[in-house]
Amino acid sequence: MNAASRLTFASLFSSCFLLCSNLHAQDWEFMIEPYLMGTNIEGDFGSGRIDQAQVDVDFGTILDNLDMAGMIHMEAISPGNVGVAIDYGFMDLGGSRNFETGQELDAGVRQGVLEAQIFYRNHLQNASIDYIAGVRWWDNDIDLDVDLPNLEQRLSASVEEDWVDFIVGLRWYSHLSENWTFELYGDIGGLDFASEFTSKVKVGVQWQMTELLTLDVKYMATWVDYEDGTSGEPGYFSYDTVTHGPVLGLVFTF
Repeated sequence: MNAASRLTFASLFSSCFLLCSNLHAQDWEFMIEPYLMGTNIEGDFGSGRIDQAQVDVDFGTILDNLDMAGMIHMEAISPGNVGVAIDYGFMDLGGSRNFETGQELDAGVRQGVLEAQIFYRNHLQNASIDYIAGVRWWDNDIDLDVDLPNLEQRLSASVEEDWVDFIVGLRWYSHLSENWTFELYGDIGGLDFASEFTSKVKVGVQWQMTELLTLDVKYMATWVDYEDGTSGEPGYFSYDTVTHGPVLGLVFTF
């Protein structure tokens, strides 16, 4: 994480700490949700002299080349309906391809997305709405290794790019019955502060199985359009993609 990213997160977490320090922890409600996502990535990627290389990776391809992944969401809300939320998901992919010319390509891609938010919950009749502000940190590392046997050369390239976007959003909960809840979430950010645009949308339902355990089923999509540097020159990087897919999670509330 670069200096600007560290400063942004330090400021946000300092605010969260001061907020929490004024209230007793035992009065808060906490939840933690490990989840799985059937991830698909579509869009364009650029680096250096590569202007727009198409990115179209479905869940099956990701699963075949997956080295490691982790996804978790955590929230805490006070009796005054002020809350904080953290969400982190990452994937570490690795694969190789042999061409008819004898060339061999080894590629490694690591994508991590960390979100930190503060929200206020307004309770309505049989529903609630959260007003959200926060940041989304993108961390992308790409390693390429090409073996050229005809030229007896092996070329390597590595790209490490991270940035932070400010976001604002809304989340709507509608209680369909005693055990079923409908969720609709949307945010927007970027607006040329770091990326040109970023947004996330989630829609789904939650089924409360017990007092402590809830099943969470939804569909989620996250867009980003980011560009740094000048196309065709060293240091250029662009990432214009949507990451989307079904989500299955277990929510533990205490």
